Formats: sequence, C-alpha cells, structure tokens
Amino acid sequence: MSAHKIKELIRKNDNLGNYLGVKLTEVSEGRAYAELKIEKCHLNAAGVTHGASIFALADIALAAASNSYGNVALLTNGNIQVFHATPLGDTLTAKAKEVSASRKLAHYRIKVTNQAGDQIAVYNATVYKTSTPLPDSE
Repeated sequence: MSAHKIKELIRKNDNLGNYLGVKLTEVSEGRAYAELKIEKCHLNAAGVTHGASIFALADIALAAASNSYGNVALLTNGNIQVFHATPLGDTLTAKAKEVSASRKLAHYRIKVTNQAGDQIAVYNATVYKTSTPLPDSE
C-alpha cells in the first residue's frame, strides 16, 4: 500500500485523530510524521498539554508507520516518557521510526518535539503484525 493510501486511510478512519486535529505529514515504510497544534481542548487542568494528547499524537504516528507495509499492525505495549510541559499554541511533531522487526513483532521509537525542536517526549512501542491486509481507503 502506498504512503498516500496509508495517509488517506488514517485521515478517513481514525476518529480520535480527526477529533484531536492530528495531521499526518509524512509516511514511508516503517516511518511516519504527525503534527498537532495545541489548542484549548488539548490542555489539562494545570493549563499545559494533557499527557493523553501527547500519547495520542505519538500513537497515531506509530499507527501510520507500523501499518505502512500494508497489513494491520496492532499495539501490544506502549510506554511514554514526557520530559517537558507544553503550552497552548505550541505545535508538536511526532516522528515514528521502526527500530527492529521480526515476522510477528516490530518495535518503534517515536520522538515528540515542539516547534523549536525541543524533545518533549519519547514513546517506545511494540506492535503485533497480522497477516490481515489493511482495508482499501476508497
């Protein structure tokens, strides 16, 4: 499946990503970039970006990267470390990269940065690679 089709499939079918405003900017085999402009709805009670918003951004980049080979890949384990709080108005970018893969499992590292290039978080995730083809995006 082409990178364009993966982006289109996620754009059409990822309801949470659409609700949050996550935009996939780049997809290739085993890699993906996603962006999120932090708005009021992304903030927690302390007035900084909610950890769930950061996790969701990173997880959507993971979904694009891990499904880029054309078969369904599903999260089995994910761990995020957040290093810095981010305020309203920041733009966060998640860059997902495949670190290792076997026949059934693959490990990804997703780095989240702000518009200044500061590392905000790192998300390490393992996916289970199924033999089920992704649905057609059309």
